[in-house]
Formats: sequence, structure tokens, C-alpha cells
Amino acid sequence: IRPEGLPKDWNCIQQITIPVILKDKDGYEMTDIPCLALHPAVCAVEDGYEILLLCTCRALASVTIGETTYTDSNNGVMRTDTLVHKVRVPAAALNGARHYRVNIAPLADHCNYYPKPEPTQTAEYDFRPVPEDADEVRLYVLADTHGDAVTPAHAALAHPDTQVLVLDGDIGDSADTPEMITTLHRLASEITKGAYPVIYARGNHDTRGHNAEHLTDYAPTTRCGTTYYSFRLGPVWGIVLDAGEDKPDGCIEYGGVCDFPAWRREQSEYLRGLIRNRKEEYEAPGVRHRIAICHMPFHYSRYAFTQTTPDIYAEWVSLLNEMGIETLLCGHCHCIDELSPDVFAGAEKPTFETLLCSAMSNHPVRDNDAWIPGEYTGTAVYCRPEGITHKFTNRDGETVRI
Repeated sequence: IRPEGLPKDWNCIQQITIPVILKDKDGYEMTDIPCLALHPAVCAVEDGYEILLLCTCRALASVTIGETTYTDSNNGVMRTDTLVHKVRVPAAALNGARHYRVNIAPLADHCNYYPKPEPTQTAEYDFRPVPEDADEVRLYVLADTHGDAVTPAHAALAHPDTQVLVLDGDIGDSADTPEMITTLHRLASEITKGAYPVIYARGNHDTRGHNAEHLTDYAPTTRCGTTYYSFRLGPVWGIVLDAGEDKPDGCIEYGGVCDFPAWRREQSEYLRGLIRNRKEEYEAPGVRHRIAICHMPFHYSRYAFTQTTPDIYAEWVSLLNEMGIETLLCGHCHCIDELSPDVFAGAEKPTFETLLCSAMSNHPVRDNDAWIPGEYTGTAVYCRPEGITHKFTNRDGETVRI
């Protein structure tokens, strides 16, 4: 399974079988236009959606909702020197219209004068927002897919009534190549087909490799470019946190390219700001559930990464407690579990439930750190008036007991 010359601890067994991007060797449903490689990923961020469009050529890209067209532009200049476009649209507009049109106009040469785009190609998509008054909101969580865009998709597709797809970090095995990063686009395309919301959280493997500093060109972010943010989907309010790497910045693995303590302190201040603005955030009218999403269970004492910045992580627990978070959705540990209070580091214990949401097998815990090809377990989460419940399910839709 491990190609010649790779280190012995290399464990991404799916990496050598993933087709080159844009080739449909896995039976993916093709889009209606040749310039759009995959179906859009409609990512919930703050008070809107950021629609990710993966193209097959350099082009102008926009999204039309009703009579209004939203463009991918930079200070008024339409972006063309990219294959990945991000178009931000207001949630109220898309939720109300329940339909959008993607517009792609190939432009090979963005020259000084008289650029000549080719005729615009369009694709129409219906959209299913989470209703504001929904009695039940159904999420499906995938984490640690590590470049596998096939098996985890089977697990999610075994739940056809899903309303929100959560991609909870380490979606690619690294950020080394565009093919690895765009695993998130392939999963979103195959599972949602552009028809319902996606939430993305960055994992520690997503911070590694040649393109790690460019990940935000491919992934949803806030207007300020951060990978942490709040979101609102019907009666569910949530916060995405980004813990960065799982070892101290000085670890020889990283070679001095990390500065995550400052990044975590920045998020502490962000959380305090949400608390100050609670009436417009998690105490806004209609909010019934509060969830948090973070790839790493930063307060889990079984792993050494809790000691990278324990004071900051303890503060996160305190702030999430104050916000009344009900459930924290995590990955990273390559197993499924419901964590009890006695496994948490720090003096202050969380008042929220913590779930480990993915295993690379059809079983609760990985076997000797090895992945089982063709197997995967994710988590279905149900937000109901009586509270938040969950079940772990494998690629065949079977419930996995822990």
C-alpha cells in the first residue's frame, strides 16, 4: 500500500488511488457545464454563505439569485487567475429564493485591453435551506477523511435526509497539493450536489505542506480571511474553532513554520467578542441550539496536544461554558466516542457534551493505528426540541455501538 520511498509512518492509504482532479474515474455525477468541475459547495459562514466553485479553466465566475448577481471579485476586479472561486451571498437571499444559478465565462487571457471572455456557461441549482422554525435539524459529520473522497461519501449518503454536511478537519491528508485540498470540494459535491449547506473546520493536517498558506484560497473563510467563525442555520447557532497543529510550534516536524499560540489567543478574544454581542449571536431570536465544532478535542487529557497551550484551551472551555454550548463535535482521534468528564484536562470541566465523530473503520476504534480500506464511520447529529442526540453510522448506514 505504501509507495516506494515514502516514510514508514505514512498512513494515507487512499492517497495513491485518488484520481487526478477533474477526472471522473470514481463515478462522480458530472455537472451540466464543462467549465464547472464539480457541484458547488454552499458553505455557511457568519450571516451568509460562501459558495465554492471549482472550475476546469481560468474564468470569470458569479452566482445569480433572483435578479441579483454576486461576483468573485477583488476590489472590483473579477478574479480569473484561479481554478477555485469563492462567491459570498447573503443567507436571507438564498434561503428565500431556494435557487441559484452559477455563471462561468472562460477567459484565457486577462490582458490589459479588450479581454475577450468566451460565452457564459450556466448551471441551475435548487437549494434546501434549514427552515427557521425547523423542529429537527439533521447534520452528518465527517472528519479525518485524509484524502479519501469515496468511502466517507458512502457513509454520508446512507443518510439521504441530511440537511447539513459538516467536514470537521483533516479532510485532505495535507495541504501539499491542490488535489489533496480539494477533497473537501469533492466530498461536498458528491454528497450535497450543491443543494444544502456545508460547514468546514480546518484540521491539523490541513495546515501542512506547500499550499497550507494558500488553503484559504480554496476553503470557506470570513470576510477577514479567518478559518474560525460563527454560523446560523435555522434554529441552530454554532461556532467553528481552529486549534491549529497538535504539537508545540517548536516540534522538529514543523521546522519553525508555525505560530499557533498567537492564533489561539486571537480566537479567545473572538469568543469574548461573541459573548459581548450575544444578543445578535447565540441569544438571537429563534436560536434553540448552540453547537461548537473543532477538529481537535483540545481539552482531552489523553493526548499531549492539550499541553501545547493549556491556559488558552482552559479559557476556551470556560468561554464555551458561558455561551451555553450543548455539544462539541470533534475528530482527530480516529475513533468514535462520547467523552465523559473525567477525561478532560484543566481545572474547569466542560458543561457541554463532546463527541469524537469519525473512525477509519466500521468499528469504534482503529486497529493498531491502521486504517481498514473501504470502511468508515461518521456521526449523524439530530437537533430536536428536547435536545441534541446522535448516532455513529458506517458506510452501509448501520449504527455502530461503542
